[in-house]
Amino acid sequence: MTRPTPHALAAPTPEATRHLIAFRGERAATGPATWGQQHIWRDIVAMLPDTAFFNIAQVAFVPAGVDLPCVLAQLAELVSRHESLRTLVAPGADGAPAQRVLSEGAFEVDVLELTGAEHGAELREHFAGAARRLEARGFDNTAEVPFRALVGVLDGAPQAVVLCLSHFAADLAGVRLLAGELDALLAARAGGGEPPARRSAREPLEQAEFENSPEGLRMEEKALRHWSAQLDRAPADNFPRPPGDPAEPRFWRGELVSRAVPEALRAAAERYRATVPNVLLAATAALLARSEGLDACGLKLVTANRFRPELHHAVGNLAQEVFVAVDVSGDSFADVLRSVWTATLGAHRNGQFRPERARALAEEAGVAVDCLVNDLWSTTWEAPDRPALSPGQLAEAARESVFRWADRLDQDEVAFFLETFAVFEDPGLIRITLLGDTSRMEPARIEGFLRGLERVLLALAEGDLPPAGFPSAAVLDAPGPVPR
Repeated sequence: MTRPTPHALAAPTPEATRHLIAFRGERAATGPATWGQQHIWRDIVAMLPDTAFFNIAQVAFVPAGVDLPCVLAQLAELVSRHESLRTLVAPGADGAPAQRVLSEGAFEVDVLELTGAEHGAELREHFAGAARRLEARGFDNTAEVPFRALVGVLDGAPQAVVLCLSHFAADLAGVRLLAGELDALLAARAGGGEPPARRSAREPLEQAEFENSPEGLRMEEKALRHWSAQLDRAPADNFPRPPGDPAEPRFWRGELVSRAVPEALRAAAERYRATVPNVLLAATAALLARSEGLDACGLKLVTANRFRPELHHAVGNLAQEVFVAVDVSGDSFADVLRSVWTATLGAHRNGQFRPERARALAEEAGVAVDCLVNDLWSTTWEAPDRPALSPGQLAEAARESVFRWADRLDQDEVAFFLETFAVFEDPGLIRITLLGDTSRMEPARIEGFLRGLERVLLALAEGDLPPAGFPSAAVLDAPGPVPR
């Protein structure tokens, strides 16, 4: 399998100028990969050479009075402070990946000159397009540092910075911490004050050492006992029907952009006195299970693993996938919400383990763990400061929802992978994607599931919808409201 071209040799983001910025850290060192790094590295290798899917980007805005050399210097400071940003993947002695921290090197920053002729949405789209192109270039984690940036400059003044990292270097929480740290560094420079010191946090090499300590191994055993208990409650397969003939390519990703879903989630969460993430997860689990005639659903979720104080401010990839079994057999959607609350609470407390041991447990139990939900939208969404939309306004918003096909892939290991994202250009929108194995979910079913999820959430915003009333597979792509 071919490896991606090292991107230090690749062309810069179109219309941008490439800068190579030197960094120097405190030490060079090598050690075993953390469990979180092992987890994501297996996924990256499975998708080679298409590694861009595993990039994570975050925007930081530049205060007035800070020039471009200052921005570049603060980016170099970030890379020098955090070992994860200068860590390469190296082969380990036992065949598992290891991590190699560089003490010095260089990273790429593309500088994009925006034009004063652009205004408002046009300017934002120009910058957002460049950011998407930056994020669409994969990293070669064995040869280049897993960090790059884009700086947008208007009339000579830096306006915003996009930080782009490989998922091997940091998870979403880590990238958001990094953007917040850059905000603080730039604000200090703008105000003429001293830069804030780096917050104390465990580095990835130290995390790997902890994981292999007696305390870390006891923590792992507890997590694996939780996995076993959830596997016992889950169906053997969320898709019990025999697989059909797949499309070409086999894996299709559909995308729904909706203004109605955030508003419906807000209303349903208020109605049930639940959190927005739990309403979204419960609706997804109930729709998937009931569409297949099942009373339970097994799903993998992503947990941040930042409960310990020494990990609160860690810039690294601590997130791992945890497994939950959701009971959807109750008479009310409130029953599904209770099942979700119980299952997720336990899962998020037991999220650190060697991924190969969890896979072995699932194989031994005969349970397919190929359905995932990764909700990235609700962690940053804020309800607008105005009354909720009326049912009529919700219906009108839903008519403006847009579906499109985003990707078609030859290989993956999932049957069902639903993700949610914020829309950079419009915080009132949500982008929901669903990657499906077309031998289990035909393309029409993938689109139908996303549209059906929107319709279910609109129904829940108005009143209770018992799980038995959720659409079946046969009607998921039918137009119109969910029948009560």
